[in-house]
Amino acid sequence: MSKLGEILRTQREKRGITLDQAAADTRIREKFLKALEDGDYMSLPGAVYTTGFLRNYAEYLDLNQDELVVLFHQERGLTAPEPARRFEPIKPIIKRPLIFTPAVLVPVAVLAAVLLFVGYLYYQFTSFAVAPTLDVYDPPTDAIAQDAQFVLKGRTIPNARVTVQVFPGPLTVADIRPASDGTFSVPLTLTTGANHVVVEVLDQSGKVSRANRSILLQPQLAASGAPAVALTLDEPQNGARYENTYVSIVGRTEPSVNSVVVNGATVPVSSGHFEARFFFPAGPTEITVIAQNAVGSVTLKRQVSVVYTSAVVQVFVKGGEAWIQATVDGTIAAGTGRLYKDGETATFTGKTVAIRSGNAAATQVTYNGVYQGTMGQQGQVAEKVYTAQ
Repeated sequence: MSKLGEILRTQREKRGITLDQAAADTRIREKFLKALEDGDYMSLPGAVYTTGFLRNYAEYLDLNQDELVVLFHQERGLTAPEPARRFEPIKPIIKRPLIFTPAVLVPVAVLAAVLLFVGYLYYQFTSFAVAPTLDVYDPPTDAIAQDAQFVLKGRTIPNARVTVQVFPGPLTVADIRPASDGTFSVPLTLTTGANHVVVEVLDQSGKVSRANRSILLQPQLAASGAPAVALTLDEPQNGARYENTYVSIVGRTEPSVNSVVVNGATVPVSSGHFEARFFFPAGPTEITVIAQNAVGSVTLKRQVSVVYTSAVVQVFVKGGEAWIQATVDGTIAAGTGRLYKDGETATFTGKTVAIRSGNAAATQVTYNGVYQGTMGQQGQVAEKVYTAQ
């Protein structure tokens, strides 16, 4: 057995890695890895290719690449590098200058005229055939309210007329004039239960756009007899929008309550105060907070909207230690490239986030609010890349 093969096999077995696993991780054919470890140099390709394989395998096993390459050349009896291939020089391409002649100018002029005409038609179509824009951003989706007095907010073109109807009722608020930037707000009085809100925008040419929202009014009533559990949510605000970040859950309850439940997860309470951060998947999300003691329980709900324009990656180390390095948009993130202890967490945001772990089984990942599980097996070196959606 060659000394080089013995070093490679001993290091691989020490790390608990099989040959087929090493071949999958390094993308080197298993028969070449086995030939390196057996010293079977007749089964390997040329020295240049084998040197490349050896460097990649050495890096994968955390061995010194240069020392192993020297040892490989010594065992194979190579005293000089293989002769480099020779290539004939490429003749330069002769570019002829562009000469403007009538044969060139006439087609260019015709093409420019056609483009201008098409642009004019597109402008006419977008100006007179497209309905006015309408964006109702509060609430951004169907919502739950606890107060009958609700302010609806939106944005449209500045010269439009806005009409809002609420069913049942019906309640109609007509001839609303947007501000110079197109924003408008309409105070509404809701009734207990479901309220169907229709927002209609009419522009000067008679075109109409509509948007619909369902707002469920659930006023919090004081319980008769024994006093109810006090529960107040300071954050999040109903209808709030979060982009590339966590949602803060902050509130107060009675000191007798040891913990509250947020969407099924237990959050501890200290002196009547609780605070937690959650990454939710993209889209509308209903947050349910429940507080309970020996007297009774109370539930509060909030509707929020979550948007991801970047890759937001949470890393949790659980069940052991793991060496972790994060690369965000091509740059190694500060504070990474070290050993993370059991229980440590970190969050990385960028267009592209690459996570490399030296212990895949102890490394768990959440990507844009969706749990991805562990990165692999115990002791396995794994790397995964997450990109903005």
